[in-house]
Amino acid sequence: MVDYSIDIKDEGVAYQKAVNMPSSSDTAIAVSGAVKLGDGVFKTLDALDRARKASAPTESAIKRGAFAKLSQAVNGTKGMAPLNKRIAINSALTEYQNSGFEIGQAETQLVKLAGIDIDYLNFDPQQAAIDSALDTISKNAGHMTLAKQQLDATQKPYTQADLLRVAVKNVQQTEAAALYIANSQVVDQAEFESAFVPQAKVLMDNLEAQIMTGLAIEMQAGKNILPENVMELEVGLTQLRSFITSKIPSNLPEGVSKPLFGRLDILKTQLDNLKNYDQNILDANVANHIRQNTEALIAMLDKEVDNPLLENALLSGKFDATDLLGNEIVQLRKTFQGLQKKDMEYIDLFTYNAPIIPSETGGNGPEISVSNLDESVNNLHDPEEIENVSELSNTARKDIIFFNSIESINHVKPKNMNLPEHRDNFLQGIGKVTVTISTSPEIFKEETLNQIFNEDMFKKLQIIELIDPDKATIARNRLGDALIQQLQLVNTATSGSAQGSFFKVTGLGEIEYDLEQRLDTGQIRMDKEVGDMVRMYANKRYNGNITAMIADRGRRLETLERSQIEDLGFKFQAAYADYRKVLKNSNKKKYYIKNLRRLGVLTGDLEQSLIKEVETPASSGQGTLENPWVIEWSGNRETDLKIMASIGSGQHYVDSAGGIRVKK
Repeated sequence: MVDYSIDIKDEGVAYQKAVNMPSSSDTAIAVSGAVKLGDGVFKTLDALDRARKASAPTESAIKRGAFAKLSQAVNGTKGMAPLNKRIAINSALTEYQNSGFEIGQAETQLVKLAGIDIDYLNFDPQQAAIDSALDTISKNAGHMTLAKQQLDATQKPYTQADLLRVAVKNVQQTEAAALYIANSQVVDQAEFESAFVPQAKVLMDNLEAQIMTGLAIEMQAGKNILPENVMELEVGLTQLRSFITSKIPSNLPEGVSKPLFGRLDILKTQLDNLKNYDQNILDANVANHIRQNTEALIAMLDKEVDNPLLENALLSGKFDATDLLGNEIVQLRKTFQGLQKKDMEYIDLFTYNAPIIPSETGGNGPEISVSNLDESVNNLHDPEEIENVSELSNTARKDIIFFNSIESINHVKPKNMNLPEHRDNFLQGIGKVTVTISTSPEIFKEETLNQIFNEDMFKKLQIIELIDPDKATIARNRLGDALIQQLQLVNTATSGSAQGSFFKVTGLGEIEYDLEQRLDTGQIRMDKEVGDMVRMYANKRYNGNITAMIADRGRRLETLERSQIEDLGFKFQAAYADYRKVLKNSNKKKYYIKNLRRLGVLTGDLEQSLIKEVETPASSGQGTLENPWVIEWSGNRETDLKIMASIGSGQHYVDSAGGIRVKK
């Protein structure tokens, strides 16, 4: 766990380190590979050069000679004045390096015997910074966990090297920010806002991330968070606040530095919630919920969102986190990026008095007619709110729905609706999502609407009905209006697709296949003979119901009978696909009707308009003397012969004159 231990006297930030973790060197692996690759190439060159070098002085002998000369030069400086000694030694070292030798440990120790430290010659500041960051990471697993969360949020693949690189970058940025703050001398407001505040936010962002990451680490493997862990985090917060405060000049205008500490105030409140939630054990659900709320609050702070109802609910420690949502944090972070200030604000029930639409029974409760809700969006929401969402894209609307579903509507369990801060937050969330849905020109998927229209939401409405029936009624009306506006879009879309269908509505929920229109206007024109064949076999197998035959895909037909029809161009599969499309379009409306009914809206007329599936009539056992085949003779000799061929030997039928005959 990271702890910002700040010593104002030393003007620096010290970090408490924790768990060691293994590390590996990518550089060492790369070097090893390069050596192996070049080994074969240089063996040949070495063989050719070996004889030439055999008679020459060895490299080690040359280096011993150069080192001896350097030693003599260093010894010769004894008794010299300090300045002259450094000049002489620097000259000897330069000559040593010009001869092709590096200043290593032996050379450094030799010069130190003369009283001069030359460690600085081998110092690489960039490498030293990386080494320092790696050391910090190796002693605190939280940095790697944080880097993993950042890379996971991108939803792109990454390697362990990428993970380490992000962790090093985070550590270096934080240390650089701490160094800047420690040495800063702010003189005016402009410098404070342009330079000091961004660096201070880096420290705060890191602390916030480390606290939340630290909590996640504590929760791994089924661990619980102990109150003492939370108290340690509080100490880190206090120290960072003192450190930053000590560097802020006193001559700044009032309120300029206030937003800077907003994040620290949020973290302090959330840590208090953790500390006070349970005196003995804090579970993962609680920590996840507070973590989620904290990220939402910080995003709102950055965008200067003014929504006190939402803030009060998110800062409240009064909740039961047993079954609360806690896995949407990655999606929530992505949503924050697309949301604007106005998307997270709302003119709520307390500043705008929406009319209460009377029920059919005369009261203010359920049983509202569809006609009363229709076209009521302008009356149910503040005009400014309608204007704010009127030009939003579908993606932005879905982001608003998701954000409010998580942080307002589904924020607490139904049993906590008696708490004012959560009840008010719930109602303003309903207002925001419904104005967003009601003004949308596009149809939302059911999975999006289910974020709002779920079992918990209806239970909460029932509870609020008992506490504040007027506000509950307004919420019901807004929800009902949103559903009706979406239903109208569905009706428009389905009516357009129905124009190409050969199924026509003949009554409430009843449809019939228009065979004549299919023969006359189909994309693939068919011989009129097929109409006679379809009607004849519908009479024979489906009691004359062509629609039922299509709904059954003609499965009662014998192979010869089916082929006679389809050879003439009438395809059962295409007609059945048309039938399923009509049913599907009708069934789309069931979702809205179901939820409207739960809101207390009278949906009788809507339900009657739904298309009912066509039932296949039972076989009547035709072909007997008592129940002969009723044939619609076409008068076309070829067609009538085919019809006769389909009648089995010994079966009875009605001839063209109306008499009953038996086929021989």
